Amino acid sequence: MVVTLAVLLMLPAVVTWLIAGIAFFLAMMRTEGDGLGKFLVVVIGAVVLALALLVVLLASLGILIAWRGDGAEGLTVPAGFTFGLFVVVIVTLLVQGKLSYQPTMVTPLVVGGLAGVSLALIKSPPARAWFASRMR
Repeated sequence: MVVTLAVLLMLPAVVTWLIAGIAFFLAMMRTEGDGLGKFLVVVIGAVVLALALLVVLLASLGILIAWRGDGAEGLTVPAGFTFGLFVVVIVTLLVQGKLSYQPTMVTPLVVGGLAGVSLALIKSPPARAWFASRMR
C-alpha cells in the first residue's frame, strides 16, 4: 500500500516535468533576435528540455520498477532530485526575503511536496519490508 501511494504521488511530477520542459523549449524558440544570441538561447532551451526528458524517463522507469516490486532505487533518484530542487528554491527565496505568494507557485510547490512525500514513503520501513519480501 505504501509503495502504491509513493508511485501514485510521483505521477504528477512526471507530467509536470514533461510539460515544463516542452513549454520552456517552446518559449526559448519564440524569443526574438537572430544570430548567435538566438542560437544560444535555443541551445539552452534544448538542454533544459533534455534534462526534463531525462527526469521523466528516470521517474517513469522508477515507477515501473517500484510497481513491480523490484526495488526502491529507481524511484528514489527522480523523487530526490525533484524534492531537492524544491528545497533549494524555497531556501533561496527565504534567504533573499522574496517568498511571497504568486499563483504560478502553486504547481511547483505541490509537485515538490508530493515528491518529498513519495521519497519518504518509498524509504519507510513498511516499503523496505515489502521490497525485501518480494526479493526472496
